[in-house]
Amino acid sequence: MFEAFCEFITENYSHARKIVEVGVGHRIDVAVKLKTRLSNAEVIVTDNDESWVRTHKAPGIKAVLDDVMRPRLALYLGAALVYSLHPPSELVPSLVDLAGKVGADLLLVPVMDEQEVFHAGQWRRLTNRGRTVGWLLPNKRLG
Repeated sequence: MFEAFCEFITENYSHARKIVEVGVGHRIDVAVKLKTRLSNAEVIVTDNDESWVRTHKAPGIKAVLDDVMRPRLALYLGAALVYSLHPPSELVPSLVDLAGKVGADLLLVPVMDEQEVFHAGQWRRLTNRGRTVGWLLPNKRLG
């Protein structure tokens, strides 16, 4: 399901030094695929569930306890991309704020019935074979 998502990141962020997934939950497989494809990038996954962070380890992936509502900005500094898979809609403003503060692009894969909010503003719809892969909010400083 997330193959096209990983392809987009691999093609567009091949020179990234750092990529951060927010709210990884139980989908660490996407971060693992990205680390395999982008071996020179530091791939970090965050979650606000301490027990999950302690028990989920993957080679080359740094799992960190963090809450996007009160993020530790130092963790995200230097990231070219911050992404989240199926974030609750109430977290989207915090994700936008976080990406803006650290100067990163923001890539989201919203729940299917919550995509209407992304049709306005600066969001760019990403498609592959007619299917929506995600929504990208490019960092304004990237020109």
